Amino acid sequence: MSEQFESSPLNTSETDTLLGIADTKVLEGERAHVLGKKTLNTWFSIIFVVNQIYGPGVLAIPAVFQESGFLITTIVLGMFLFISCFSSTLLCEAISLIPGNKDFDKHIEFAVAVRYYFGHRWYYAFQVLLNVCMQSYNIASFVVCAQSLDQFFIYAFHKTYAFNIIPGEGFVSASVEELYFGNGIYISLGYIVIAAICIPSGFLNLADNVKGVQLVSFVVLVVIMVEFIVQFLLDGIDISRAPAFGGAYGQTVSIFIFSWAFVMFVPSWVNEKRNSVSVNVVIWGSGIASFIGYLLIGLLAAWTIPPGASDDILETLSTSIYPKVTIICSYIFSLGVIAPGIPVCSITTRYNLYVGNVCGRKTSYFFGVIAPWLVGFVFSQKGFFSDFITWTSLIVNGIVNFLIPLILYLRATSLYKVRIYSIQGESGAPVNTTYGSSIQSEDLKVIPDTISILSTTSTVNPWPKILAARARTWTIVMLVSTTTLILFQILYIVIVLH
Repeated sequence: MSEQFESSPLNTSETDTLLGIADTKVLEGERAHVLGKKTLNTWFSIIFVVNQIYGPGVLAIPAVFQESGFLITTIVLGMFLFISCFSSTLLCEAISLIPGNKDFDKHIEFAVAVRYYFGHRWYYAFQVLLNVCMQSYNIASFVVCAQSLDQFFIYAFHKTYAFNIIPGEGFVSASVEELYFGNGIYISLGYIVIAAICIPSGFLNLADNVKGVQLVSFVVLVVIMVEFIVQFLLDGIDISRAPAFGGAYGQTVSIFIFSWAFVMFVPSWVNEKRNSVSVNVVIWGSGIASFIGYLLIGLLAAWTIPPGASDDILETLSTSIYPKVTIICSYIFSLGVIAPGIPVCSITTRYNLYVGNVCGRKTSYFFGVIAPWLVGFVFSQKGFFSDFITWTSLIVNGIVNFLIPLILYLRATSLYKVRIYSIQGESGAPVNTTYGSSIQSEDLKVIPDTISILSTTSTVNPWPKILAARARTWTIVMLVSTTTLILFQILYIVIVLH
């Protein structure tokens, strides 16, 4: 065990030096400006997490139910509910165990936590992984929203426009097939409008974004999901369209890795929530509610839409066979539900860059908010886009969202764990305690006296009491299981599909 972890609790300046963050007083002065204040209550927190779960990945869920079968898909969906929620709470626990950060007062971001526990070398590697992960998620949202908006322009005005870069035709009037399924590279009118809408809100801090943009997005999400569900029920259910077992499993895991990749946004939220807000209530409440929504939309759409339709449910619902209200809702979904996730990616990216001292305030705004739009249009072709999302989801998203949080928790608890030991209470009876105990050692006589503790108070308590005694063991089991699941999906794609 390194010397820094064997000493008494570190003071603020020593901890900040190990974290590599800007001075705590400087960061505190940035709250309500670059960084948000700790003002998010439980309801705003749930709204934030639910919105991040309903990203671009949700659009392909009905197709997965049809291809893989509703039984297998439901099982995998349930697995990722548990994996993502535990990854989130374990990540928060690891961050809270950093000295002086019990109540998340230091605004420690995901990448900064990696630097604290694993040093500078791994920190820079993780910054690359994290940014690739966030931008793959971001670019997926760019493409989905831009395509939907271009389809709306064609629906409303019978045409849309774009600037053709390759082969270099300049400004043209183009169809959706040319823009997103051809061989050229375009900057479409839809792309420009989405950028103009999303860029300004990327300059907000997270708390302000949640109280405005995310609140509106959540209302839109609920209203449109109700409309879609009613429409599916009116169309009639045919369970033969999505049997219990399917014959294709190429997206069964990758689509849920992509859909439940909200873990990377959790540190930014936990730093701006009120101290009274329970991490477990927010994460598990949001996760379970989203699971039910995924199941309803996925199953009903799979049992209603004929097999062979587009993998993108919005493309299907925007066709002329549906009522105008459903068609309009399909366009609003991309603008009101998926597009608001783009600024969150921008905010989280610049938080990690700025708090981690990778770059200054103005530069973090450029790389977090502006730069992704300068390259995102290159990935608009659906053939390349589909492969790009599949592989980044499996490898990068899998590592960042579902493996690294577990590794951080294991590292944190190996450095901070307290062996079971006897404590002599006032009554004289021995009391057993372990890591995570809230017993104050100064009030009790600790035996033996060789144990060194930096933090024994858990603010998250990610594992239920029945499992807490073997928390590290269960975390290792989850780590191995998740890694195996990802590897099996990669092997299936490589061997069976290629």
